[in-house]
Amino acid sequence: MKKLLLVTFSVDLGSAAYEKRFISFFESSSEIDLQVFRFAPNQGTPHPKSIFTLTYFYLLSKRFRATVHLWKAIRKAKCENRKILFMGVSPAMFAYFVTRNNNSYIVTDWTRRLYEIFWNSSLSPTWLTLIHKRVFNAQQAILGLTEAVCEQIVNDYNVPSHRVKKVKLPLSLDLEMFSPSIERKDNEIRILFVGGDFHRKGGDVLLEWFKLNHHKSGIKLTMVTGYSIEADSEATVEQVVVDYGQSEHIELFRRHDIFVLPTTCDAYPSVLGEAACAGLAVLTTKNALGASEVIRDGSNGYICDSQTELLDKLTMLIGDKLLISSMKRNSREFMEKEFSHNLVISEYVQHIFE
Repeated sequence: MKKLLLVTFSVDLGSAAYEKRFISFFESSSEIDLQVFRFAPNQGTPHPKSIFTLTYFYLLSKRFRATVHLWKAIRKAKCENRKILFMGVSPAMFAYFVTRNNNSYIVTDWTRRLYEIFWNSSLSPTWLTLIHKRVFNAQQAILGLTEAVCEQIVNDYNVPSHRVKKVKLPLSLDLEMFSPSIERKDNEIRILFVGGDFHRKGGDVLLEWFKLNHHKSGIKLTMVTGYSIEADSEATVEQVVVDYGQSEHIELFRRHDIFVLPTTCDAYPSVLGEAACAGLAVLTTKNALGASEVIRDGSNGYICDSQTELLDKLTMLIGDKLLISSMKRNSREFMEKEFSHNLVISEYVQHIFE
């Protein structure tokens, strides 16, 4: 039996979904004896963009207080000869003095340096970059979920390329949860957007597009967001938090045809994988750095250079129901082929235990 301690770090809805996904992924493997430590859970405060704020100082103080329990869990894991996998560099940083050059690993889809090109500002001052560099280089290996983050960790943090491994996001649970919707006999084309950060995710531009196109026969738009949208928008707005894996979450995807995310900045929005597993055509921009993991451009969706190009592709797509049906089938078939549980777990076992 392969023993593993998974250290999770949930700071927002996206990372909370990642946490559930990874736990279920390892729990479903009969060859892994899993223990989980949730570092600094229930923070209750949105994670700020800048580290130079009182909010960030408050969060940091809570994390330092949680470090005592983290160290205890790691010492226990070491006594049990468990491998240690950190979800992100932050928990690995707080655990550095008890792991040091031990057999620990980091799995991640982003770093602060990765986002600087999008936000045109420094998110990682020199001192923090140096700390992260030391933490990354103290690991046995870094497991990157996208080619972009693997390349960036090698270049910006000087981690030897042979210690940076590309792995897939565990979406096998999503393949089990979601099943493609049956062919409907209505003439509707149902478009879905999910995003709490409405403007960064491109919800505003999609809504403007819909206002110009909703008169076309059968076009429906559902927007799941906490952002306040005007009542006369003609879009169906579900201003609720849809919990990952719940029946409402599953049914939400089953009743739609196209998932659209015109994002301006994202690492690897797992909602793209959820949509592909549910058999939807998927449209997003190149600013979703993990998009190429689940989208084959022109086959099951489009990865566009800009929001404008995305809206042009969407306008074209809604006029071709046969292409929509083909993309929906291709999405599910691709995910079943590339993200099966046995295939993905073998990658993790190889990189962590062999």
